[in-house]
Amino acid sequence: MKGKQNIKIFLLLTIGIFIYGYLGYSYLRDKAFQEINYNLYRSAKNIPYYLGNEYTFENMDKNSYTGEEALKTTELLNEMSKANKVDYLYTIIDEKGMPTYTAVGGNVEEYKKKVRDKDATELYWVTFEELEDDSIDETIEVLKNKSVYYINSSDKGGGFRSVYLVLKSKDGRKYIAGADIKLRNLNLRILQQFTYIILNGVLIILLVLLLISTTRRILRQKEKISEELYIKSNFDNLTGVLKREKGMEQLNELIKYNSEYKIDKKIYLGLFDIVDLTHINNEFSMETGDKAIISLVSILRVTFRTNDKIIRLNGDQFLVVIEGSVDSAEIIKLEKRFLENLDKFNEIKEIKEKKYEIFICKVFKEYKEDISITTTMKTLFDQLDFEKKHGDGAFYLLGNDIKRGIENKEFEIYYQPKVNINTKEVKFEALMRWNHPEKGNISPGIFIPIAEKSSLILDLTHFLIEQVKKDILRLKTTVSLNISPIHFNKKNFSEEIIAKHGTLKNINFELTEGAFIEDIDQSIEKMKDLKKIGTHFLIDDFGTGYSSLSYLSKLPISSLKIDRSFVINMFDNPLNMKIIKTIIELGKSLELEVIVEGTETIEEVNVLKELGAEIFQGYYHGKPEKLEQVIRKLDENEYI
Repeated sequence: MKGKQNIKIFLLLTIGIFIYGYLGYSYLRDKAFQEINYNLYRSAKNIPYYLGNEYTFENMDKNSYTGEEALKTTELLNEMSKANKVDYLYTIIDEKGMPTYTAVGGNVEEYKKKVRDKDATELYWVTFEELEDDSIDETIEVLKNKSVYYINSSDKGGGFRSVYLVLKSKDGRKYIAGADIKLRNLNLRILQQFTYIILNGVLIILLVLLLISTTRRILRQKEKISEELYIKSNFDNLTGVLKREKGMEQLNELIKYNSEYKIDKKIYLGLFDIVDLTHINNEFSMETGDKAIISLVSILRVTFRTNDKIIRLNGDQFLVVIEGSVDSAEIIKLEKRFLENLDKFNEIKEIKEKKYEIFICKVFKEYKEDISITTTMKTLFDQLDFEKKHGDGAFYLLGNDIKRGIENKEFEIYYQPKVNINTKEVKFEALMRWNHPEKGNISPGIFIPIAEKSSLILDLTHFLIEQVKKDILRLKTTVSLNISPIHFNKKNFSEEIIAKHGTLKNINFELTEGAFIEDIDQSIEKMKDLKKIGTHFLIDDFGTGYSSLSYLSKLPISSLKIDRSFVINMFDNPLNMKIIKTIIELGKSLELEVIVEGTETIEEVNVLKELGAEIFQGYYHGKPEKLEQVIRKLDENEYI
């Protein structure tokens, strides 16, 4: 745009220079002709005075003056030409119809040389015909009918501007007292003056251009400074969104405008807050915290519409003003879109490598005209505070504690025996416990679901496997551990386990039935891969999920674990006893071990033995305990 404006200015100035030059040249030419005409007239008028009263034309012929007299006259006219700034002074008479010079001189080298050399040729009685002058007829006409006449003529000496004054000598004969200036000299003089004017004009134009450029630069700088001041005053330096004061001002103006003009458009307010930004700042850096804030704004921008206002209220809290054709259904869609964009951000490789993710608490509320904006904002903040303490925000905060807990070795492994009453063989299940330094013992039923919402479940599983690998050297028996379905269903689950842990001899994985539903063929491939490094699979909580004989026959499993819910109620509900017996018989027919969970009394054990059960896991044989206690009991045969 600026380039086009500069081209326009250049073209206008160029046209201006041409117009200025044309007018300047015309003016100079007219002025020069006026000055020359005046000089010519004045010079010619004084010729009789220069020649003296004795100079007459009566009976003048070719022999009336000697060469010496002609030279004297020429010398006089040379001096007068110089004094009057003309090139030639002369007298002309009509000699039988032919204009003839009777005296001639001038401020030119030709006549000066003749005087110096005393050369009188062509100084007296020289006809126009001899000089090849093209104004013979015109000159005769002037002598007959004019008194003053300006003429442009040329001869073998070039072009001339001349003035003819028709006078009468005292003897009564008409003659022309004339003065010439060479047109070449005239044009040269005009050109010099014109060049001077053009240079002045160009200089003026350059000065104008400089002035325009300077003015424009000053105006641009002023505009830029004003814009920068406006931006600094009204927009957040880190994120580029509206500051609180300007944002709330625009929100109030919007509310006032809608009210005054009876505009029936709903206004929704969305409040967003980064949960535990302090943790990100402390664990990673303030710069990372700033990047998290910038990332939130980026997510808000791609989620909401361009006309929706984003306002930074304080450090990590942002308000989105959603105005126009929206309703509660549209808000639900926007909230869903926000969560999808947030998940995409947390899946970015660079974010995962830094082992942190941002979790956002959010609340939405429709603005009502009968409630002030101050009250509406207070309600929003109260809702957000509740969400952070009791909603998903609390889960996220605990997730950060899990990260710290792994690093600080707050998690411990407890082992619960699985006893075969026939062979007296004792195996164990590894169970994770968390002794939080502030909150005390936290149940796996709380922290496992939280870990499953993020990559923390992977960290917990790897920690568990590594610890069991160390402990199994002392236990000298098989240990099983639970694998989250979320972790198992990762595409590269088996490759990841093998790459991180190598051989897993005597370590078995327990999976619930739901882990296989997504893709049974892929599940089989994963189990076969891990079986090669010594890992067997057990189906945990069998009978409570998606039980199917078809997948049981396909899966490379070694054991079934009957869920404790069937055992607890088997005396009150005879159907449970039938289910247990059916599962035991099914397992044996498929050559699978069957483990009964949740046995706490001798009565339960005895009844289950009659149903065909051989392997038991429950408080009757032993509760989960730390490694040292378990080893002591093994050494003392307390489990048998």
